Amino acid sequence: MPYNPDIANTFFRAGEIEAWGRGIERIITACQNDGFSTPEFRYDASGIWTTFKFEYPERATTQSDQKTTQKTTQKAIQNLTEQQQAILSFLKGHPEATRKEISESLSNITEDGVKYNLSRLQELGLLKRVGGRKQGYWQIME
Repeated sequence: MPYNPDIANTFFRAGEIEAWGRGIERIITACQNDGFSTPEFRYDASGIWTTFKFEYPERATTQSDQKTTQKTTQKAIQNLTEQQQAILSFLKGHPEATRKEISESLSNITEDGVKYNLSRLQELGLLKRVGGRKQGYWQIME
């Protein structure tokens, strides 16, 4: 008997479950197949609890190699805007620069524009902030 028949029926109609009582077995098998540790199951008065440990599987960390990283970085560099390229060029010579200093040194970009472009460059993996706001510097990832 499912703990919550309404939810169980919804999953059954969506094709997510084939039969009652196979969910735990499928969760354990899926975790093992993907290289994750087996989750912990606990049952108390409020229901059943499933605890997943946040560990990265071996195969996920070894699959990315340098060639893939280089190709991704090269594509990211090719797709940069003129402002982003200008910010990177400026930071090569002035890694300790603040957003205000960057906006004052470059034409046609506000401090908010610098903030946006710095966060975008960080998302692309081309730029990294090392240290704090006052004592830190920008590291360009090559």
